[in-house]
Amino acid sequence: MRKWIGFALGLMISINSFAQVKIHSHNDYVQKQPFLIAYNNKVDEMETDIFLVGDSILVAHSKKEINPSNTLYSLYLHPIAEAFKRHKDRVSDDKKYTFSLMIDVKENWNAVYPSLKKEIEKYGDIFNRNKQKYAIKIVISGSRPDHSTFNAFPKWLFFDGLPNVGYAKKDLERVATISDNFSAYSKWKGDGEIPNEDKDKLRKVIVQVHKLNKPIRFWGAPDTESCWKQLTALGADIINTNKIAESKKYFENEF
Repeated sequence: MRKWIGFALGLMISINSFAQVKIHSHNDYVQKQPFLIAYNNKVDEMETDIFLVGDSILVAHSKKEINPSNTLYSLYLHPIAEAFKRHKDRVSDDKKYTFSLMIDVKENWNAVYPSLKKEIEKYGDIFNRNKQKYAIKIVISGSRPDHSTFNAFPKWLFFDGLPNVGYAKKDLERVATISDNFSAYSKWKGDGEIPNEDKDKLRKVIVQVHKLNKPIRFWGAPDTESCWKQLTALGADIINTNKIAESKKYFENEF
């Protein structure tokens, strides 16, 4: 009887997790059509890496990959603004659809922030979830300010948090998500089942993050259906993927 109850409870948790799963377009800018593939599939989060070069905010994974034509403006901010213009203060014809734009600052937050702030604020409430319910949420990852200063930044700006950080309540309010490296918990490559010992480690941090009432994402996890299924069954809220259409279809077909 106890085993059956445990199985049933686990199944309920699994179903609930799948129902709430969100899709994170990892390194979205390397897709064949940056922004558009993620947008057309209505993902919940798009991620882009940036460098500041002179006065320009450029999108690239590393300095050697920098292309002056790949600006944050041209790849993301302008298309988003155009979408809002087409749909009359919504990003889509689905009036409830919105997403987060995660900006991974690759180096020197203090140098990048003034230029980024100026660029984002040109668009008014389009990127201000504090003023407009369906605005695009800006979330900062990578190089970030000290977590004890999160609350001091403009209310449109949110941060990607880390586990095991003692956030003050006012700073935690500015944490949109908690993310961590999958390899810190498991070396599993995506075949078969995640080892039970690793599942315990993953489950422990997931529970810890949920106690903060925050969603959790694991980057660097195997990008396979088996991993998507097992992570969500464990309670992960966000699936980090480069396979946007495949993951979207998978979750729509599963639940």
